[in-house]
Amino acid sequence: MILREPGVRFADQVRLLIDEVPETNVRSIVADVFQPHTWYAGSGSTLFRSLNDGQGWEPAGRFPDEEIRRVRVHTERPGMVAVVTALSDGGSKLHISLDAGETWEPNAPTTSFHIDDVAWTTRDDMPIVLMASAVGLYELAWEPGATPVQVLVTQEEQAKGFYSVVISVDPRGEVSVALAGQGLSGVYLSSQGGAPRTFRSIGLVGEDIRVLEVQRDGPRSFLWAGTAAGGEDDPGKGCFRWELRGSAGSPDGWVPFAGNWKAGSCWGLAFLGNFVFAASHHGGVLRLDPTKSGAAWQAPGVNSGLPLRDPGKFLFAQVAEVAADPQAGLVLAGGKQGVYRSTDQGVRFEPASRKEFPETVTLPDTWLFTSGEHDIQVVSEDEAS
Repeated sequence: MILREPGVRFADQVRLLIDEVPETNVRSIVADVFQPHTWYAGSGSTLFRSLNDGQGWEPAGRFPDEEIRRVRVHTERPGMVAVVTALSDGGSKLHISLDAGETWEPNAPTTSFHIDDVAWTTRDDMPIVLMASAVGLYELAWEPGATPVQVLVTQEEQAKGFYSVVISVDPRGEVSVALAGQGLSGVYLSSQGGAPRTFRSIGLVGEDIRVLEVQRDGPRSFLWAGTAAGGEDDPGKGCFRWELRGSAGSPDGWVPFAGNWKAGSCWGLAFLGNFVFAASHHGGVLRLDPTKSGAAWQAPGVNSGLPLRDPGKFLFAQVAEVAADPQAGLVLAGGKQGVYRSTDQGVRFEPASRKEFPETVTLPDTWLFTSGEHDIQVVSEDEAS
């Protein structure tokens, strides 16, 4: 377009700038299991979506005066996305999209308590959102007029708080629900889809478990639990693993994976091939191959591309969450300085939330560009020579 202007002989250093990307305070990031190359990242009060593996982002949801804490996709129903936001009064709001973030359902449910985590399940063909909160486990059936209902986990402590909730479906269709209890109360497991009074304690009492995730290895499933450290100088304990076998216990119990872990708290877990990836407080994104004898965590190199907060002490900026897409072979990590992407199984990362592009800017097929201000420096032929 520039070169078609009469009298223009060349155009140099052309840059295309966009207004918004998930460049700060990314607390949650997740890959869409149904839509290829699709990712969601919560940054402040805006949910961003990428349709090209993080090459470009567009706002897919705006929630003014709220802060996005969790983004989760339904693994059985295409297009269903849940976003949990924190409110200034200490409560939370649950936003639901049925079409991958194109539109959002009206009348988002609001709670007076803080929701730490959510997970999708299906019961009697009804989508259900399970919510781990400081005052217990709640569920919301996604139908008109539904309100959150508390699920009784233990008879003794009906208002026990939970940090994390995760769901696993085995090859026979049986659903297991796991919870990470607050107050160092360990992990609870229901092998009956999270029905009331079906949870049992499966250990790790005395450990500060903040994150749970499920790894699937063919017909086998493993529950991973990430621990929080006691302070800045506490190296942390890494993670534990429990094999899910329905109502039966894990044959090996909780298997610890703490070798070479010096990263403080574990804030997120993801899986790609044999590797387990952990988002950490000050160790960046660590990786582990638990199939190897004497498996130990591999810390990223100082030149890995992840942002450093203290180069002198080799401390990385905190990574809030990590996600992986096995089909694309990608790992994406989110933190205070935006999104970072790895294409080589977590060895090197590159920024994936740029605002400036030298060649192209991408948008979804049904979107249109809106031109902003142009900054053009005109140089005469005499000046150029």
